[in-house]
Amino acid sequence: MKNDSLSGSLKGRVASIAGDFVVHILAFLIYTVARQIIVFPVLAHHLADDVYGMLLTVVGFANVCTALIGGSLNNIRLIRDAQYQEKGELGDFQILGAVGSGVSVVVAAVLWAVFRLHALTALLLALYLVVSNYYQYATAFYRLKLDFKRNLIAYSISAGVYVLAAFCLATPLLWPAVFLLGEGAGLAYCIVTTKFHREPFRRTALMAATAKDFVGYMMTNLVGNLLTYADRFIVFAAMSAASVSYYSTASFFGKSAALVMTPVASVLLGYFAQKNFKPSKKLFALINGISLACIAAFLLVSQVLAPWVTKLLYPTLFQQSAPYIFLANLGAMLGIAAVMAQPMILKSCSIKWVLAIQILYGAVYLAAALWLLPLYGLYGFCWATILSGAVRMLALYILGFLKLP
Repeated sequence: MKNDSLSGSLKGRVASIAGDFVVHILAFLIYTVARQIIVFPVLAHHLADDVYGMLLTVVGFANVCTALIGGSLNNIRLIRDAQYQEKGELGDFQILGAVGSGVSVVVAAVLWAVFRLHALTALLLALYLVVSNYYQYATAFYRLKLDFKRNLIAYSISAGVYVLAAFCLATPLLWPAVFLLGEGAGLAYCIVTTKFHREPFRRTALMAATAKDFVGYMMTNLVGNLLTYADRFIVFAAMSAASVSYYSTASFFGKSAALVMTPVASVLLGYFAQKNFKPSKKLFALINGISLACIAAFLLVSQVLAPWVTKLLYPTLFQQSAPYIFLANLGAMLGIAAVMAQPMILKSCSIKWVLAIQILYGAVYLAAALWLLPLYGLYGFCWATILSGAVRMLALYILGFLKLP
């Protein structure tokens, strides 16, 4: 009877975790589809080509800003929350949020000057950056409570308002209001359903260590975000705009899978942030063993599906992209392996090690690309991606096995 009870409890736990993965992936997909498949095409339809091109560039910088500030604050809260609970402390994060808001306003001012935005557009952009940072931070409270259903509701509300706003506010002056209202709707739901805004605006004894980790994680995110767009810049500079199209098309299938795996890593970090979580080499090996097995299976399946899907979606680019599809997807899969290894590392190791690995990855990526691309074209660039991805993955594995108990 006891064994049956334990077996039932384990099955229930596995089912609960699997359900959290599905719910969080669904939330991410709803939000992503609303923005990428509906909002941006609507804006492109209503705005002139030069205005829309400027919008894409400004939003790209805005995305980097919110990932650096809001995304970093979210993850640092998850990583350090157990320490605040153990010490009985409450504070610091409102101060860091306020500092981040100030930085966001400065970023908006710089974009206003560089792109010669209208004053109203710049004001709406600044408000969007501040609201988006707080929204990204606030969702950490769902992950801390493992309340992924409310996270789904928040993302769904945000997505719905995004779509409505896009149809109403797609004008050269008011387009940032689309993003402000979309993020603001999600934040409003977080205000109603969490207590993040009720925490005291005060410094605690943990402030210095938290701020240090926050800056370290921001640097890690900065390197990662710069490298996300580096492939376009490097290929464009060394070859041509057409080559960028061929490489982006070849890597589409693998990068789409990487988008799905991002929320999986978020769920893992949510579980690792729990006060009773005990990291171990055995668990680290299990998670990454499963990850590598799934990646191997995906690569086998992609041998058949990737060319078919790519040809269906990009018929005019398929012929030129086809020779690079497997190598480009392999590079993307190595990136997924690193993403899956990182949550336990973030929870258990100093942020300086993660930053060091990210810098190593960037250095290998740039050096290999600049060496191989002129010699072998896009084949060389694919191998540079594979080499740098393998270095990052192995470095994270080595760090995990050295540092984990």
